Amino acid sequence: MFLGNIITGVIYGELKYFKEEDEGGNATPEPCFKTIYQDIDSLDHSIYLKTNNKTIYIFWDNTFISYGLKSTLLDLTNNTNDFEQKWDVSNEVKWKSIIGQIIVDFKIIWEEFSTSYMNGFNIKTSFYPKTFIIKTEKGDTIILSAAELKRENELHFFSDNIIVTTNYDLAKAFKIIN
Repeated sequence: MFLGNIITGVIYGELKYFKEEDEGGNATPEPCFKTIYQDIDSLDHSIYLKTNNKTIYIFWDNTFISYGLKSTLLDLTNNTNDFEQKWDVSNEVKWKSIIGQIIVDFKIIWEEFSTSYMNGFNIKTSFYPKTFIIKTEKGDTIILSAAELKRENELHFFSDNIIVTTNYDLAKAFKIIN
């Protein structure tokens, strides 16, 4: 799904939060993904990597656990879904050098969860996708993690949020990657 595709654009998907009905019911008109860190964006739903083929849609998912990452290919249109506001961030500093590059590597960092039952016996161990690491032909790295920035230096993993960064050192400092 990832390898060999050329990134042609990046779109952030944020859930539509509506004002009170008496205010007209309009969605929040401004993006909310910025954090106190220039190199970290915080998305409450998804990221779309537009490619020369289809769009790679990456989002948090609660199918098996609240919440891991999931991805799928789709044909992105204005009607892809009606619960998100979409912001084209292709011209932002962190994305400008990545646009036009080929994806050459993709890795998943899995998190292990054990389910214990009576008397502390470990009955079931499962693994869930915590972080996606996408590398491009020129050595740029896109790091996406199912996490939320709670305080200025504290991440909570497996939340209904996606942390986005292209700063490898910052991702290591936050323990998004080892």
